[in-house]
Amino acid sequence: MIYPKTLVLFFCGVFLNITVYAQIEQDSLMDLGDLNKELKFQDNFYEALKQKGIENFEKAISALKHCLEIYPNSAVVYYELGNVYLKAENYKESEKNLKKAINLDNENFWFKDKLYQLYLVQDNFDKAIEALLPILGNKRDYEEDLSYLYSQAGRYSEALAHIQAMDERFGYNLQRERLRIKIYKQTLDRKAHIKFLKHRLEVAPKNSDYFINLIYTLSEYGLEIEAFMTAKMFLKSNPKSHIAHAALYKFYLKEMDYDNAINSMKIVTESKVLIPSMKLKVLRDFMDFVDKNPSYSDALMSVEPSTPLVYSERNSKEWGNYYLQKNQPNKAVEFFEKAFEEYSGDINIIKELANLYLKTKQYQKALEFSLNQLELFPTQIELYLICGKSYFYFQNWKDALTLMGQGIDYIFEENQITIDYYELMYKLYVKTNNLEKAKQFNEMIKLLKSK
Repeated sequence: MIYPKTLVLFFCGVFLNITVYAQIEQDSLMDLGDLNKELKFQDNFYEALKQKGIENFEKAISALKHCLEIYPNSAVVYYELGNVYLKAENYKESEKNLKKAINLDNENFWFKDKLYQLYLVQDNFDKAIEALLPILGNKRDYEEDLSYLYSQAGRYSEALAHIQAMDERFGYNLQRERLRIKIYKQTLDRKAHIKFLKHRLEVAPKNSDYFINLIYTLSEYGLEIEAFMTAKMFLKSNPKSHIAHAALYKFYLKEMDYDNAINSMKIVTESKVLIPSMKLKVLRDFMDFVDKNPSYSDALMSVEPSTPLVYSERNSKEWGNYYLQKNQPNKAVEFFEKAFEEYSGDINIIKELANLYLKTKQYQKALEFSLNQLELFPTQIELYLICGKSYFYFQNWKDALTLMGQGIDYIFEENQITIDYYELMYKLYVKTNNLEKAKQFNEMIKLLKSK
């Protein structure tokens, strides 16, 4: 993006110093009239800066015009007038005064930069390009800006040529690539776009960025078969490439070639060279695939993601579910604890974590955590059940019955959780020798199971 550049007030002082004192004879016997003239100029100039600072633009302009009456060829005064008019959104006067400043001091970078900013504010892209070219070498950002300006001005061939020149000088850049794609889409020149991407990959056949960009573009244009064949060819010429499998697995899935799809997904998720976000995306797709095709769950269980992916801080809940599927509850606890830190109000994460504390025999943690959460979610029957099971482990029958007696009011459904709840109540009444109550709950359990 292009951001307006700001001038530091310090430079105004520098400009003033140069402009004013260049016009004064360096003579120790300066006459009193010249001294008064100079003091009057300074008073007006600094008054203008003060009024500009509080956005009293009319007074600032008036003070600057008084300065011009004293020194009519002061470049810095014209610059300040242009600056104030710009802030006041009087763009015509701003342009006129900035051009005068540049004519008087053609070497001043800041004057030219301000004129460039003026045209940007007006979305006058052709004039912005004209203003930018003389200062193009001053900042790398300006060279990046130029591609954008050409594009906005509808000068697409110049934009593409400049993007290519930038790539050759500075290397591949994702932002420039996105602009290139945008231009091709705007011009609807799909053929030229694909031709360019293919040629670039031919010149650098091992460049994974160029490969992925070509595959993505072909897919965007609906050329799935050509994208699939391109991915296969890239893998053939780069048999050790992991990035090729990041593209191939989706095509294999669409073709219902599940064995090859799984092989590609495993290569990607276990890779030590691909970036974590890419591997994580493939792992998600792998998990979604297994959800729809449970017969392949063993394949997912055999995946061992590389260390950088495992300890990525992203999507902790998904990692927790992943390790649950792999029947590794201790590992799942780690990630659900992270997920709880990130989303402490998510009741599903809370219940899963509380259950995992039980499953991993961390009974004290399960009890304390569930009791704390019941203060926030007093109607969650599962939390009462987890507390009751923890108390049962500690043989604290009394507190278990008290708490579960409170929770029973929140049983609204006849499901497995309700059966588990009544079974624990039955056991607690047996432990406390309240056989009549135990019999009641036993009858309720039988009734629910018969439905």
